[in-house]
Amino acid sequence: MKQALLIGCGNERGNNIVNACLNSGYKVINIGSSQSDIKNVVNIKINWKDLDIIHTHKILNRLNGNIDFVFFNQNASSLSQIDFTQSKGTLDMWGLVKNWTNSYWLSCQMPFFLIHSLGHKLHEKSIIGWMLSSYIDSAKTGVDDHADYSGYKFTNLMIMRNFNRKYRCFGIDPDFSISLGMTNLIHDICSGKILVNGTIFEFDKKDKSKYNIKKET
Repeated sequence: MKQALLIGCGNERGNNIVNACLNSGYKVINIGSSQSDIKNVVNIKINWKDLDIIHTHKILNRLNGNIDFVFFNQNASSLSQIDFTQSKGTLDMWGLVKNWTNSYWLSCQMPFFLIHSLGHKLHEKSIIGWMLSSYIDSAKTGVDDHADYSGYKFTNLMIMRNFNRKYRCFGIDPDFSISLGMTNLIHDICSGKILVNGTIFEFDKKDKSKYNIKKET
């Protein structure tokens, strides 16, 4: 049986991804602070603040067999607009930078580390996906309001494109009100109905069951 390793899919929004994988015949393992209540999902519960390199390495060593599908659905952000204009005390500044460092690790470095650490458990037909954002477009209204989050998502895009040289990778510009389109997309990717090659997908606002390849700006 094929295996799907999902990161951060234990919440309600992640249910569409979990169900799509299960319906495609995959065994599903979810790593996250929230546990999926969907039947037959193997949950590995973690605290995001404690998920450092050593902890991540130990979790991955416990996995058996090949990993055929990986999807990163976790989010982290530490900065707001006011952090750039408001003066801070020494301890507050240290705390902010520490949190910022951890957010960058969870959003960008952890996926990089995880993919390399899986090593031989991945193969040339393994599929790896990232939940991106419309903020990968620097001209998008509001992108400057979320400096670290927007930067993380663009970095994820660059990481996705580079790993696509070895694996089959894709990204999603999500609209979480269109759950059926999300389910259909993940199912079609997992079942091999469509082949991905550094592809970014978005959802059709008129027909909520459909998805499209995003035209990049």
